[in-house]
Amino acid sequence: MSVIVALLPSLGVVLLAVGFGLGWMAGVRPYRKEPVVKMAAALDCIEKRFYGEAPSDQVVDAGVRGMVARLDPYCDYFTAKEWKEFDDVQLKGKFGGVGIVVEADPATGYVTVVTPLEDTPAFSADILPGDAVREVDGKSIKGMPLRDVIQRIKGPPGTEVKLTILRKGKEPFVVTLTRALIQVRAVKARMLEGGVGYVRVSDFTEMMDQFDAEVRKLRGQGLKALVLDLRFNHGGLLTECVKLADRFLDDGPIVSTRGRSGDDARVFEAEKGDTLPPWPLAVLVNEATASASEIFAGAMKDRGRGVLVGTRTFGKGSVQTPFPLPDGSYLKVTTARYYTPKGVSVHREEGKKAFGIEPDHIVEMSAEEYDRLKAGWNAERVVKGEAPKEPGEFTDLQLQAAVESVRAALEGRPAKVQARVLKKDKAPEE
Repeated sequence: MSVIVALLPSLGVVLLAVGFGLGWMAGVRPYRKEPVVKMAAALDCIEKRFYGEAPSDQVVDAGVRGMVARLDPYCDYFTAKEWKEFDDVQLKGKFGGVGIVVEADPATGYVTVVTPLEDTPAFSADILPGDAVREVDGKSIKGMPLRDVIQRIKGPPGTEVKLTILRKGKEPFVVTLTRALIQVRAVKARMLEGGVGYVRVSDFTEMMDQFDAEVRKLRGQGLKALVLDLRFNHGGLLTECVKLADRFLDDGPIVSTRGRSGDDARVFEAEKGDTLPPWPLAVLVNEATASASEIFAGAMKDRGRGVLVGTRTFGKGSVQTPFPLPDGSYLKVTTARYYTPKGVSVHREEGKKAFGIEPDHIVEMSAEEYDRLKAGWNAERVVKGEAPKEPGEFTDLQLQAAVESVRAALEGRPAKVQARVLKKDKAPEE
């Protein structure tokens, strides 16, 4: 999940995401003496008197994690190594690897290949869905956490890694792969009937080049209206979200931020020059649409540019700022709230009933229907070998409603979208 657009004059970027919104800030006020002395005394005591191994760097890391854990769910601490991984994968969408999507197999303790990615070393080496990875560089990975297995497979582009593969009907074999720079695909698109284009953005990594390329393809196929799917999009880079909104607006506000510092007061506005034609637009959202995705959805709704279809969004409207520490680690702290063009804060808080963004057309889907939707998305990821079978017949009612809304706009008539509200189970009485 490459250049990140600088939003502040000195140090760079504002980013947003569920659980990890980010933005650079300059300036740190002096620390109060008492807390610093207390922490230093505690560390000194541990180093001198603890009967056991307690490396000071690990103790300090644990202490800082404990501090941020007391703040809110979105504050965090990253070691230098953790930050690099987070920045490469979650923000830029690029990393050194072989290009396979894997999942843990609890039955065997190994990991199973979901699919190789196109134009990657794994794809060229004919690694297929269902292959089990048993060893990495000659060492068994049985029972190893999935995260650790992935870390062993990833590495600097140009370096080699050996995978021992078990494929049904064959003896285990070793594949030697040369790692490459892998680009995570965050945008998928296809043309529906009647000139309606469908574009799904899975996250706001540095994805605008992918979006622009997919829209060009759709325009070549006669694009007349667009459905943009942000369901289960947890957020990402604010810079990319603003760029996407800018494609649909040629002036005026997209989002603003407010915090304790004057540096946190920002207004992001659309600019002329790269605006797409005024195609009818529907945006699909649900309860897992969050942060940067909510910024886009809120801008489209408040500015009257698009119709929102689905369910109320998650309600993550806070901004986090990463502060670099002397050893290359990062502290991430909540520093601001963001507001839609009409000045609405979508952030959910205890006791606050109105949070998130209410869609124009409420179309709820059950957990089972969402499971089938995601199973279909997983099947779309398989680009080589046999795709998994979809679990029975399934109608994506939210997509169906979004398509109806844009087709109605094309035909100059009211949309025939019927609200769908599922019955909720009552909470048990105490």
